[in-house]
Amino acid sequence: MKTEKRVAKNKLGLPPEYKKQPEYFDAFNINDDTDAKNAVIEKLLKAQGVKSVLDITCGTGSQVFHLIEEGYEVTGSDFSPALLEIARDKARKKKLDVSFIDGDMRNIKMGRFDGVISIFNAVGHLTKTGFGKAMRNIHGNLSDGGVYIFDILNLSAMTDKLVADFAYHIHAKAKDSQIHAVQCSTVDRESGRLVSYNYDITQLKAETPKMSQSKCELQIYTANELTEMLGRNGFEVLSQCGLDGSTFHASKTVNILTVAKKIPR
Repeated sequence: MKTEKRVAKNKLGLPPEYKKQPEYFDAFNINDDTDAKNAVIEKLLKAQGVKSVLDITCGTGSQVFHLIEEGYEVTGSDFSPALLEIARDKARKKKLDVSFIDGDMRNIKMGRFDGVISIFNAVGHLTKTGFGKAMRNIHGNLSDGGVYIFDILNLSAMTDKLVADFAYHIHAKAKDSQIHAVQCSTVDRESGRLVSYNYDITQLKAETPKMSQSKCELQIYTANELTEMLGRNGFEVLSQCGLDGSTFHASKTVNILTVAKKIPR
């Protein structure tokens, strides 16, 4: 019985759009700031002399397509086949030859790249143990001196007001269906978990709407925690900044964008 409780506590869950509602992924994750954020990531990669990139949590390909347009050699991977199919469809429409591989960032072996990225708080869907495993696996997918760039919400900046302001109500359409999605969040500062409660009403054409609710948790970190974890798993932190490229402030920066360099073992 104790084991069952421990396992349940370690399960974070996923937002509905990752597997159950992939057609709405872009509506929930792509916004007016996305291009500017992608430009910051590209600038950081360029500063490190990166040419080849593995987007190890690529979703529907936002960063992949941006970096290809900037001249990088990019491969995408994700654990969600549904999201990858959307990415492949985008590539076909853009007439681009891009490899999108089904795989988990904790164990996928793709070769050696100058840079690996994981954006949109993707690492937060792993437990701390799982993220450590992912770091070691990413280490193995990097060339010597390669860099790992990722973002995650900053636990030190999670005031009650900020967490309350995370609440949203989205109305989105996808082909013959539509969704009204409401999300509210709380934070457990002791465990470093941001808990989100999702309430969705979906409708296919003019059929009777269906209502569902779910809960997911995001593991978030302080900047010091990230530095310590990366050091244990073969990385040296080169820089940390805001997702918009702004100077990092420990108690104010909402998203930590970290650049870490592989240390050869």
